[in-house]
Amino acid sequence: MFVGLDYIVIVIYLALVSAAGLWFGRKEKDTTDFFLGGRQMPWGAVMFSILATEMSAVTFLSVPGVAFKENLIYFQFTIGSLFGRILIAFLFLPAFYRGRVVTVYEYLKQRFGNRSRDAGTAFFFGIRLVGSGLRLCLTAKALEVLSGLSYFQAICIVAFLAVVYTGFGGIKAVIWTDVVQFAIFIGGAGLTLYLILNMIPGGVRGAYSVLRDAVDAGGAPAHKLRVFDFAISFTQPGVFFIAVLNGCFQTFAALGTDQDMTQRMLTCQNVRRAKRSLLLTGIAKFPIDALFLLLGAALYAFNTHHLFADGGIAPDHVFPTFIGTVLPVGLRGLLFAAILAAAMSSLDSALSALSSSAITDIYKPYIRKHATERHYLVASRMCVLLFAILLMAIAYLSRGDESILWRAFRLTGYAYGSLLGVFLAGVLTRRGNNVGNILAMTSSIGVLLTIRHWVFPALNWQFFVIIGTLWTFGVAVLFRAPSHRDPDSEAPLLAPENRANLA
Repeated sequence: MFVGLDYIVIVIYLALVSAAGLWFGRKEKDTTDFFLGGRQMPWGAVMFSILATEMSAVTFLSVPGVAFKENLIYFQFTIGSLFGRILIAFLFLPAFYRGRVVTVYEYLKQRFGNRSRDAGTAFFFGIRLVGSGLRLCLTAKALEVLSGLSYFQAICIVAFLAVVYTGFGGIKAVIWTDVVQFAIFIGGAGLTLYLILNMIPGGVRGAYSVLRDAVDAGGAPAHKLRVFDFAISFTQPGVFFIAVLNGCFQTFAALGTDQDMTQRMLTCQNVRRAKRSLLLTGIAKFPIDALFLLLGAALYAFNTHHLFADGGIAPDHVFPTFIGTVLPVGLRGLLFAAILAAAMSSLDSALSALSSSAITDIYKPYIRKHATERHYLVASRMCVLLFAILLMAIAYLSRGDESILWRAFRLTGYAYGSLLGVFLAGVLTRRGNNVGNILAMTSSIGVLLTIRHWVFPALNWQFFVIIGTLWTFGVAVLFRAPSHRDPDSEAPLLAPENRANLA
């Protein structure tokens, strides 16, 4: 349990983040300021914000837990992730900046029409509500272990803090608080790794010896230091070619078609700066993921000398248990603050993205078409509160013992392929229309469910995004582009402005 010094550290963190969010998010005049920061955000701040949001509490808690229970092969995913960012930078970002979009689903409207935009928005809502709800669930479980708060109380605290500065300052508050929070949880993780290695007999060499000689329950080598697995298998997780391919497609979809991640890329002054911020995150991910994996490996080595967790502990509980039972006063409060930082950096961006899409893609075109900017700004803030309540409900209903890292990947994998496939049809071809896109996206889910439950149940979930993307793209391009006389088209491909978007 926490004592006085722990609470002082936590209060300082909360005050620092709240002050940063309120200061940088002041003077919001309209929805362009609220959702895009006036398109004037520094590329360096955007880079750190992307990293903070992408890592979230899932990286901070689940990745060390995976390394503790398994090995280091999660690192293979990082290699594929770099390739995914390169594809986004050179395929998607130029199209988004040419269209001057507020949400990426506006690009689907420009390229195909309103109904494609609506389908993309619906898929995004499903992905983001589930994904962010699971992230909030993971954080609440960690805070429950650490602080003695109830699960429900932990959910309410995290959500309330994120709503305050996100609802007030919009994306500017999100980005600048992400910068502060990134420094806090990277610093906290690095300091913890240093302390663990110093508490293990023999230091780094002692930890290496433990990991090298580790055996599983059956007495076979545990391969705790394995980073690459070059076996050929379509059913086993962690195989190199599957992990790299999945890392590429998962990143391509998550950062390229999910408004939660792309929103901050659209806040830069021009596409060149947006590309720079994105590509540098791909390089920075290597040392960051290595840090959290090594942290989990060090926890395993420490546990062999100073038992703090038994073999039945859930992966997501490993790091919180260590923080609550081993770390000294003060540092325990710092790591608690780091978990809050990781959680809030993902929750605030989700609230901003969901709000931006709700207002831009639904409220403005279908509910209030010609209201004032002041009205839309108030509506945006109300949406932040509404989505916070929905995420709290999802998190409360998602409590369980399974590792949330893999569960989140599996669930979002069903829908990400549909989004990525239709965006690729837009930027790579001159074919496709509303009817074809909706058929392609919805049938993709059915195909994946059929394969998963009846055709090939043993298929690794890491193929979901790949199969969904290829199916959606293949079906979408079977349909011809509408002519300017086609009443089903809201933004005909042959119109001059759409030819410019494809240039």
